[in-house]
Formats: sequence, C-alpha cells, structure tokens
Amino acid sequence: MLDALWNRLRSKPQVTRPPASGARVTRSPPATVQPAPGTALPVPAGTGARRPLVSAQGRLAGFEFRAGGAAFDRLQGPAIAACTANLLGAMRLCAGQGMGALSELPAGWLAAVPETQFAQGMHLSLRADASCQDIDATCALVNKLRRAGARAGWNPLATPALPAAAGRPDFVPLPAMPGADAQAWRAAVQAAAARWPGMPLALLELPSVEAMEAVLAPPVAWAACSIGGCAEPARAQALPPQAQRALQLMNRLLHDEDHDAVVADIKSDAALSLRLLQYLNSAGALPGRELESIDQAVMLVGRNALYRWVAQMLVRMSPPRPAAHALQSSALARARLFELLARRTDTANPGGLYLLGLATMLPMLLQCGIDEAAEAMHLPPQAAQALRRQGGPWQSYVDLLLALEAGDLPRLDALSMPFGGQEQVLACWTEAWQPA
Repeated sequence: MLDALWNRLRSKPQVTRPPASGARVTRSPPATVQPAPGTALPVPAGTGARRPLVSAQGRLAGFEFRAGGAAFDRLQGPAIAACTANLLGAMRLCAGQGMGALSELPAGWLAAVPETQFAQGMHLSLRADASCQDIDATCALVNKLRRAGARAGWNPLATPALPAAAGRPDFVPLPAMPGADAQAWRAAVQAAAARWPGMPLALLELPSVEAMEAVLAPPVAWAACSIGGCAEPARAQALPPQAQRALQLMNRLLHDEDHDAVVADIKSDAALSLRLLQYLNSAGALPGRELESIDQAVMLVGRNALYRWVAQMLVRMSPPRPAAHALQSSALARARLFELLARRTDTANPGGLYLLGLATMLPMLLQCGIDEAAEAMHLPPQAAQALRRQGGPWQSYVDLLLALEAGDLPRLDALSMPFGGQEQVLACWTEAWQPA
C-alpha cells in the first residue's frame, strides 16, 4: 500500500561499500544463537503488539509492531532469536495481507536472520548498536533487507554510524519529543524535509490525534499516536442530522417497536435505505437471497443484526477530518476486540461489549460528549459505567484496550490474565483488525 509513495519520493539504491578513508573500527556483530527446534524460550509479554499507522491521506496504512523497553534490552542469545522471529512472523503476516508493517529493532538482532524471513511491505527501522561499527556488516544487512523487498530506515542524526556505511535510508523515523505540541511537530517535519529532501518520514510518537492530523501530508509517509479511550473533544458539537436519525432507529430497534415503524424510519432516509440494501445484497450477507424492499430486508435480517449494522453506520457518519478513515477503522477494531474477548471468556452479552468498543470512539468521531454518546446509543448500564470510567464489571475491557494501544507491555501482561494471557489477547487484537 505504501510502495507507491516510497517510489514517488525516492528510488531504492543498492548499498556499496564506501572507499577507504583512513582507519576505522570494525567489530563483528554479537552472535545471535538460533533456538533449537521445539525449545520453549521466554519472550517478553507484548511481542508483536500492533498499533495502527496512518498514511498522509489519513487512511489506515499498516501497523507498527512494538518491541522495546527494559524487558527487551535484557534479552540475550536464544531469547533474542525467539523474539525477533516472533516479530518478523507477525510482520510478514501483516505485509502478506497488503498492509505496511514497521518495527524498530537493533541492527545486530537482524544481522543473523536469513533473507527469506524478510518480505515486501516490511519496514525495519534500524536501532544502532555495536554491530553498526562494522561497515561491511552494516552494508550487508541493508542490502539483505532491500533484496528481499523490505525497506531499511534510520535517523541519520541519531545513528551517525549508519549513513557512512549504508548511504541514504529508505525512510527516516523522527524521534519522540515529549511535551511537544502540534506546532513543534510541524516545525520538526519542516526541518527534516529541508535536511533530507524527498525522504519519506515516519512520525511514531505523536502526542494526540490532533497533532497527528496537523502533520498528515508528504513527506510524512505515516504517523502514529496513542489514540486514547473515552476521550471527549475539546469542543463538543451537536450530532449531525444523519447521526440523529441513525440513533433514533437504534432506539426503535432496542425497544422492539413495531415493524412498520422501523421500516418507516429507514425509508425516510434514502441514503440509509440504499446502504442497507447494498449491504444485504453483497456477497455473503444473505447467501442466495436478492432483497428488493426494505420491508423484506428488515424481516429477514433480524433486529439484533440490524441494530449492529446501524451502529457501524453511525461510526462511519463522522464529520470529515484528516484521519477520519483510520479513526473509523480503529472504532470497528475496538468493537471486534471486545466482542472476541467476551466470547472466548464466555462473558454474557458480547453484543453489548461490541457496542462499548464502538462507543469508546464515538465522542472523538462525532465530536460529542461522553454522556451524550452513552445516552444516544442506549448502552447497557455496565457499558455506560465503563465508558465513563466509573468501574463496574466491564471496566477491565477499557483498561486492557488503553494498555494495548499505548504499548504499555508490563501493564498489558498483568491486565491480560483474566482474558487468558497476553498471547490470547494479541491473537484477538490481530483478528479484530481483519476486514469485516
């Protein structure tokens, strides 16, 4: 998905060893021991946790696979090989589905990985380590990534050893700037664009959605931030008329009102009627049936399925904004995550948890207050309680989501226990991002 942007901004050179220019220090990279087949090795919790990446056009472009922190820094030998293999496997799966996959890893970790483990669509941000002082090894690593179709990135200012060894990176990740606002990030992008003209930039630690949207334009190829959950906009607005009609229909469905009243509500909105028929007549919605009327559609699809569909439509009715598509995708992924976790732990009312997942993004999408979102969607009491961060039986779902999206791996490991452990949670998170 991102290759067209990379190709427009720069070509992909083959690295050659630079001519000798005086003495240099050469050290062999630390040996990475491959684990014996079938050996169980300790891998830090959260390995392979993904965070959505937003393109310059505001669309979901791929995922960042996070690996960092003290737990990773303490890894040695076989555990390094196991961690690297897990991350690269998750990235290959993501890239194979047509999405970009990015991760930052120490260059020495990647040096011993066979070329066959890299693939097109993978983007590796190289973290400088002792191995980068060996120019031949660094050139060989970058060449290996590029031969496999992967992209090699680094920040020339933060890793001064790499530019001399490997020429221009395929992309430049800008470092985090704690406390910086949107204006400071725009200034940093302008400075980077002047220093490295035509170089795609990756901004991965933006402080907010608003700051992210302020820089969504080339040369920024992608951006990421911690979206946060249940956050209210700085200035709440009235719900759009189309959203109000959708909420009225949800209310009728929730209270099981007369069939004719539901049909009349749908027919009063031509756009909603057309969307419903298109959805139900699409492949797989109702196999073998071609629906011709709203009356027939409402009768066959059922109240629960129709309520869920209208809730999804509500998310997609958000006012235009730079990252609207990515935010809508995040809302649907959150809803699927909560429902999957509920089903796998035999929690009652997984449909209510699906609605809670959607509702965590509704204030940001529709620019409304949390109370208005809870009341408008007629959430179950325990969902409204969790949305307001007032505790209750479903608060653990919201807490888990925040740790997952923030990449807080120690907290994620602790909060995952009631859901079967972090591997189960990460598997559900991966599945939640699959196209519906």
